[in-house]
Formats: sequence, C-alpha cells, structure tokens
Amino acid sequence: MSYINKSASGWARRLLFCAILGLLGGSAWAGQSPYATTIIINGKVITADSDNPKDVTMAQAVAIQNNKILAVGSNEAIKKLSADWTEVIDAKGNTVTPGLIDTHSHLYDTSLGFPWVVQSMPELLEIHLHGNNVDELTSLTKKAIAARRNQVKKGEWIRVGLAPAEVAVKTFGKTITRAVLDALAPDNPVLVSTRGGSVQNTKSIEAFESYYDVKLDPAYWKVDRKLGWSPEYTDFTRCSSIDLIAGTRKNMDKYIRGYFQVMQVNAQIGVTTYKTHIQCEKGWDASVHLGRNHLMPIRLAWANRWMQPFNPRIEETYRRIGDWTGDGSKFLFSIGSSVGGIDAGGVGWCTDIPAKSKAIKAREECPPAPEGVDLPFITKRTKEGNLGIATNRGRRVEHFVTLVKDAADDRLTGIPGWHTSGEGTLELMQKTYQHYMSDKRLRQLRIESDHCHTVTPAQIQVAARLNWTFSCDISSTPTKVLKQGYGEEYLSRTTPVGMMLKAGVRTVISEFSSQGHVRHSAFEDGKAWITGVTSDGVTWGVPESRVPDKMTLLLMMTRWGAYPLWKNRELGSIEVGKTADIVILNGDYMATPASKLDTLVPLMTMVGGQVDYEAPGLRGNTLRFNPDSADWTVVKKTPTDIWRWKDGAPCIPSFLSGAAEGDCSTGPIDRETAQAGQ
Repeated sequence: MSYINKSASGWARRLLFCAILGLLGGSAWAGQSPYATTIIINGKVITADSDNPKDVTMAQAVAIQNNKILAVGSNEAIKKLSADWTEVIDAKGNTVTPGLIDTHSHLYDTSLGFPWVVQSMPELLEIHLHGNNVDELTSLTKKAIAARRNQVKKGEWIRVGLAPAEVAVKTFGKTITRAVLDALAPDNPVLVSTRGGSVQNTKSIEAFESYYDVKLDPAYWKVDRKLGWSPEYTDFTRCSSIDLIAGTRKNMDKYIRGYFQVMQVNAQIGVTTYKTHIQCEKGWDASVHLGRNHLMPIRLAWANRWMQPFNPRIEETYRRIGDWTGDGSKFLFSIGSSVGGIDAGGVGWCTDIPAKSKAIKAREECPPAPEGVDLPFITKRTKEGNLGIATNRGRRVEHFVTLVKDAADDRLTGIPGWHTSGEGTLELMQKTYQHYMSDKRLRQLRIESDHCHTVTPAQIQVAARLNWTFSCDISSTPTKVLKQGYGEEYLSRTTPVGMMLKAGVRTVISEFSSQGHVRHSAFEDGKAWITGVTSDGVTWGVPESRVPDKMTLLLMMTRWGAYPLWKNRELGSIEVGKTADIVILNGDYMATPASKLDTLVPLMTMVGGQVDYEAPGLRGNTLRFNPDSADWTVVKKTPTDIWRWKDGAPCIPSFLSGAAEGDCSTGPIDRETAQAGQ
C-alpha cells in the first residue's frame, strides 16, 4: 500500500496531547469547549498530511469544532469528543478526503456559458461553428451573422466562435475582416474569435473604447485597426461577456446569481477552492458582492488582472496598486497580480520545436523578448520578419516585467499563475526572473505557471531549483497539435507530469472543475491522468508523462495545491487546526480502479465545517442545486444544524444594494465568517 495506518492507541495519545494543548496553550483554542460540533465516523479518511504519498496517514474519523479540525483518529477516540449537541455523520465506510483545490479555473467567466445562465441573458449567446476549410467556415460565419442579426435588436452583440483554430486563423484578415462584418451587421457589435485571434467590426471596437474610455493600443492589431484583425482573443471575448453584456445594470444581478450557482455546482463535485486571475472589471465586482454578503459557496484565490486589458498605462498602474498578496477574507483572498496568457495555447502556443511548415510557425503567438533578456529563438524570429511573433503579447510582457521588477525591488511578495502553454514562453519567464532576481529571492515568491504542454527537461530542472509550481491541465489538443504540425517524436514533451514529479517539482493538476460544462465527477480528468486516455478517447503523451498512482493524484488535487495559494497552513489536508474543508465520496477511493475513478462523486461537501451539498446516501437528506432545471432540491429527513444554505437557495441582494442593505439583510452568516469577525 502507498499509505500507513496509525494505531488507535497512537491516535489516543495524539488526541490527549491536543486536548492538553487546547486547555493550556494556544489562544486559538482558549476558552472553547473541548467537544466537537460535528464528528464524522466510520470513514476511510485520507488525511493528505504528508507530501510523500507513501507516508499519508489513514484514519477512521474526524472531529470538527466550528470551522476547524479538532482531531483525527479512530472511531473510539473521536467519539469521546462528542457531546449531546454534537452532530454525528456516519460515513458508512466511504472515503473522506480534503476539499479539492482547482488551481486554474475561470469560473467568474465560464459561469456565463452555462445554458441556464445564457437563457437568463440571451445576448450572451455565442454561436459555435466548425468548418473543414476556409471557404466552408467563411460561408457558415456569414450565414450565422446574417441570421443572428434578424434575431437581436440594434446595438445588441453578435458573437461567433470558430473551430478548428488552425482553419479559423486562415480566415482572419482575409475572408473575415472588419469591412465584411460591417456589411453583414452595421448596427450591431460583432466579434468573431478562435483560440489564436479575433476580428471585430466597427461597432464592437467602438463599444470597447467607449466602456474603457481608451483608444485601443496599435499593438492589439495584427496589421492595423482598419482590418479589425487581432491576435488577441481573451481580452475581447471575456470582457465583452463580463463587462459589456453581463455587467450592465439590467444584467448584473443575473450574472451574480449565475456565478453563485456555478460555484455551487462545483461544490457538488467536491471543489472547495478555486484559483483564477480576474481579467475583467465586473468579474471582480461580482466576486466582491458575493464575498461581502457571505455568499461564496467555495473559496476564491484571485489574482489581479482587470487593470491590464485595454490599459495604456500598465507599468504605472501596477507599480501603484501595491502588494495585495494574502489580503482578504477566508473565502476571497488575493495571491497577487497576474498577466494571464503570455502565449495563446494550442495552435497559438510559443515553441521552439521545428514545425512541418512555415505556416505552422507563423500561426504561433510568441511574445516579443523583454529588453535585456537573451532569448535567441525569439530574436531569430524577429529577424525573420516577426515570424510567429504576436505584438499584442508585448503588453502582457510589459505587465510581467513590471511585476518582476516590483518583486526585485521588494515591493511585491507573490506572483501567481501565468498561462504559458509552450516552452518558448516558459523560457522567457524563467530567464526574465533570473535576469532580475537571485535564485534565493525567487524561491520565496511561490511562482506558479499554468499549463505545461511542451516543457523541456532543462526547464524542469530550473523549476525544481526555484521552488516553482506547475499547474497542469489534461487535454487532447497538445497531442493533436504536435502530431499534425510538428511530429510524433515530440510527444514526450506533452505535459510531462511524471518527469516533473521525479525531478521533485511541485506539480498540481487543474481544470478538473465544472467550467464549460457540468461535470459528473471531479475525477474524470484524474482517470485520464493515470490511464493516459482522455474523455474523448484520445491517448495523450507517453506513459512516462503520466501520474503514477492514485495517492499522488489526490495530493495533486488537494495538499500540493494549497502551497502556491499561500494557504498550506490552512487548507489542503485533514489535520488538527486546519480548516474543515471535507468531502465524503460515494465509495472507496483507494480500492477503485483508475479506469473507474470517474464513478466517484461526493455524498457530502463541507466548506469551513458547514455543508454546502448533501446527497441522500448518508442521512437521507438532499441539499442540491439542479443545473438541468436551475432550481433546488431540499429534503431534510435527518435534523441538521450545519447546512450552509438553510432552506436551499439563499437570497442574493441586488448588486446596487452594496453590502446587503436590502431585502436580504446580511444573508446567511456562516460559522467561519462569524468566528473570524469578518
């Protein structure tokens, strides 16, 4: 086995020590009852209390006092901490794990794509088209825009997403241009996008410039403003959804409600914390509104990015806002500032891998090199007429260098995740960091990069030395792109998680939450990480790239994810004194074959000692938001005082009412917030 069991007598001694410590020592426990408010018994508790998968402690039961873990041990020892008022939950032999931490999930944005949310705000609809060649995709796009124009009012948005990206980018600036879109819908803002670029019409450009009170930087345009073609896509697609559509007065409350519901959906698969940069202004406002009214279903570790899109004064802005790392509440806390994507990912990643054609290299989106940083492969591209260089990425490089300089000047203590899909961008990051700071200083910053699609062995060694965390998602796209455009001999570079783990690099997995669609299980990707077969049946990478075992997988989804969020002392494991974020699954995690991991779902999810979600398998109770019908099922067969949402859907005050000075009073106050005095 890859874990050890501790004897009941050992746990009893540990509990006695904890009780004595609580009575004699720490202020955190002073004056409190020695008894638990809740206990979980008869479980297979995977505590995740060690970074070594072979040393993780297994237990039977957990005692919780308000929002903290009071004790972990045997059934016999934990029952001694039960009083008349203690709520007892029988896990019935099922596995109990720490709450899951998704270190890269943009729920503030992706919540706007779920069907019931779009139905409440029809202007959010994005038409998705797929074409096999340029002519087919162009024809479909024109027909779709013409049809949509007849469905919406003047001034309302028309947005189209094209696939596959390798075909879509060939239409941009040629068969799909600003003039073409103007002719199709002169009275509506039109945005056509793919992963790797976008095209806008005049009304769209005017809408962005009016809202943000700027003239778009020339760096945004692939050729010029007149053509309307930009290598940028997320600034435009995300911020049109969030700021220009959902963030309007008529829609803001609908957005907040939908965002709340999507976070609840994630609690229902066991996610208790998610991390993201916040790219657009209203994404921050919606998060703050739920936070200030104590209505965040799960925790949000956020990075400031909303001051970067469309801002002509990036350096000045980010040198003035100061260091927010660690600031905030238990449910909404900062991990610093983030640039987001320095390359585009997929066909738009930045890689030095030789391609099968010049056209493939040309579609890549490498950023310009920072001044003074030696990056020969980018310099070579510049000399070749900016082959595969995306000038708009220079804005993000400016932001990145500003934050690096701030950290070097001791004005910043944390720089969180960056989108670095290709190893070319990772090379830029590592060399820029090392240009300005010593390895010792870099190790303090808890640097993390999102995606790890073509990481090299040399970069893995640098990451190990710099205390770097890789947050890796699983996707069939890198495998397909490498096979089609570069060669199967490079498949060992596809998300080489196994190699990272062997090198001692802190590696976590991400994007297992419900983002673009409702997941049945948070372990759907976990199955693929171990077996090497994705949900769409594609074999990715090579065997040595994969996660070696289930205990390692669970640590990557819990304990290890807490570190780059600066919450390793509070979250990520079931240990005395830590926050009681706990999931009870519907089976035995360690006994379930890797190929069946996606059958594991929560029967209960606790956040801070309170139940966000409950299925009837334990106590006959149900507390659940139903995505299909956008309503709640609330059944209470067994009395309980630890439901967070007492009667199902909580009332969410209107955004303009501020801190709940409205019909909803202050909303449900949870034990954790009340105890912390927030």
